[in-house]
Amino acid sequence: MKRNSFVLSVVCALFLVLTACAGSMQVDPQKLARLNLPKTTKAMDRMHDTIAAKADGRLYAGAAIVDISTRLASDGSLYLGGFDMGRKSKGVRDPVYAHALYLDDGKTPFVLVTLDTIGYMNDDSKEARALITDRFANNIVIAAIHNHVGPDTVGYWGPAIGGFLPISSGRVPEYMEAVKTLIASAVDQAAASAKPARLRFGQGTVDPDLSLNIHKQIRKQKDDVVRVLTVEGEDGSAIATVANWGCHVEAMWNDNKLSADWAGVFYKRMQKDVGGVPLFIEGALGGLVTINPGDAKMALEPEIMEVFLKHMNEAERVALMNKVGNAFADAVQSVVKNSNAPVGPQGITLYSAHKSFLVQENNWIFEYMGNRGLIKREIQTVGGKSMLATEITVLQLRNGTEVLADFASVPGEPAPPVVAEIDATSDAPVKFTISLGNDEIGYIVRESDWELPQYEYERTMSLGKPTGTLILSVIKELRDSL
Repeated sequence: MKRNSFVLSVVCALFLVLTACAGSMQVDPQKLARLNLPKTTKAMDRMHDTIAAKADGRLYAGAAIVDISTRLASDGSLYLGGFDMGRKSKGVRDPVYAHALYLDDGKTPFVLVTLDTIGYMNDDSKEARALITDRFANNIVIAAIHNHVGPDTVGYWGPAIGGFLPISSGRVPEYMEAVKTLIASAVDQAAASAKPARLRFGQGTVDPDLSLNIHKQIRKQKDDVVRVLTVEGEDGSAIATVANWGCHVEAMWNDNKLSADWAGVFYKRMQKDVGGVPLFIEGALGGLVTINPGDAKMALEPEIMEVFLKHMNEAERVALMNKVGNAFADAVQSVVKNSNAPVGPQGITLYSAHKSFLVQENNWIFEYMGNRGLIKREIQTVGGKSMLATEITVLQLRNGTEVLADFASVPGEPAPPVVAEIDATSDAPVKFTISLGNDEIGYIVRESDWELPQYEYERTMSLGKPTGTLILSVIKELRDSL
């Protein structure tokens, strides 16, 4: 979420109490019609029935990538998520996408969707999944990559007085409706293209100099491991590459042109060099891991925000974007090259578990924004406490009795120590953390770290101290049930 100072957060909150208004969240049918959106077909359900009827013991997979920029990005209608409030798109540097991967062993279908946006809230995810399937919503994870030059799909970064006092939501209703439809279309295409598939798993190291923790006290507290899933046809043709690493997507910082940032550079390289559909999923990005502008730049100011605002011009940001995206592609391709021989399609099985649960919202800024409609979020009152519903999904892939990999969605931005504890709940050789999975509830830090001085900002953008412990316990419970 936007890294404003603690003082500005408090001032903003006080202003909201007095003046905030949600603005119209009604979809204009004429504006929506001009976007020429595709019709959705729930191909996932039909394809699963087809694969199940074959009962041939093979894994099937398909993937698709769909442009979600829409004409609204180029006509100045969209607010950008992250950093400054009221930052409208002034053109398109490069498109943003929905990437979809469909897996099905004939018994369990599973879908992973990644979005080049700042976040995708649970209420929105539920509506999108209702367009995708009538039966398997709990087997779908829609995860944003936390892109800071993508559309504001949360609502936090809308029109604001003075650049930081919000007066209405940054969610453009026609765009939110379009994204929902385009997500479903991407899954339709992925499912319709499904064919017998093989898998390869591996992991390697991303250049440690590409990222840093913004807090001086824990500068090297980050996860430099990239986990990779390669999905290919029986003939070795590329279907998809899934890469999991924890780092904020914000090399362009507070630029005003829509872009997928360094992730977009990664996509282009993978499509050119490998083929198929590339998917990036965030890992240990919270608490707070971002791109590294370099030692020389970091020596100029005590805070990274000031480094970018004072010492990184547009050309330098573009160069950094290209550097990180290409280096990340190099790391992923190295893992692919050195990974074990593919397994499947015969004998690959999927095991998935899901849980919806309530988490206490001990952040009155979030609560007020939700109640006023700035953020689309249903708040419940239980025992006098504000609670919101979220969810976690886990997936395990096996080759016969051999566990190949574990996946777990996390509904926010976990700090590296949180991800380390999540990893400890699995004995799989490769462990994927799908951060911002089906939700964006802000930063997640360990209870034992909650009072540390470096987390002053994270505390203002978190649901509360017990959140990390609760999420860890749910993941462990689900994994133990598989």
